[in-house]
Amino acid sequence: MTNITTWTCAELLRGESSKPYALIVVNQPTRKDLLDKAWKAATTKLCADGGANRLYDVDNDKIYLPDIIKGDFDSIREDVRSYYTSRGVKVIQDKDEYSTDLMKCIAEVPEDYSLVLLGGLSGRVDQTVHTMSLLHKLHREVYVLDGESFAWLLREGIHDIQIDHHTMGQTCGILPVGIDSARVKTKWLKWDTDWETSLNGNVSTSNHLVPENPIVTIETDKPVLWTCEIRPL
Repeated sequence: MTNITTWTCAELLRGESSKPYALIVVNQPTRKDLLDKAWKAATTKLCADGGANRLYDVDNDKIYLPDIIKGDFDSIREDVRSYYTSRGVKVIQDKDEYSTDLMKCIAEVPEDYSLVLLGGLSGRVDQTVHTMSLLHKLHREVYVLDGESFAWLLREGIHDIQIDHHTMGQTCGILPVGIDSARVKTKWLKWDTDWETSLNGNVSTSNHLVPENPIVTIETDKPVLWTCEIRPL
């Protein structure tokens, strides 16, 4: 019997958690409403180097203190570092040149935690590709909340994605990144697919969720990136 993976991570957009999540704020612009929900859902919170600047600047009321700030500290501002140090935040400088600030933060998270990246798919192209690379390399649940997009990797198999239409917008996509091609079959999208997808062939972008359908089913024979739009929260 084929195993089906059920995804309940829409709870993150409601600030809820049924499992331990580790939130990592990266050095990219973020939305305050996304920060509020992800922070509430997370068990532990980290900032990757300049991600501390992003948290400090968007948190106007200064109510959020991360558990750890870690990186090589080529990006964090001195005033931000001093502020969080004075508030008792654990600040770790790691000058390892063969790991990124994001990788350094991930090393601090217990293996049984799911990862939530606040940012990572916008800004510099090399950083975006790095995020996509980590989604493939890390054999754990990794979710990316970035601006208008909520994304994660669907590995080989059948996936039932629970849809919260109050927090998820209608636009979605299934992207064959990091692979040559994949055979993908969907059910309950506006434009269902049953095709071979690749970057030089068919790609399901700007597809739509259907309001009356609470679940989307995707079957794939290779890992693909699922992404959906985030409404104002």
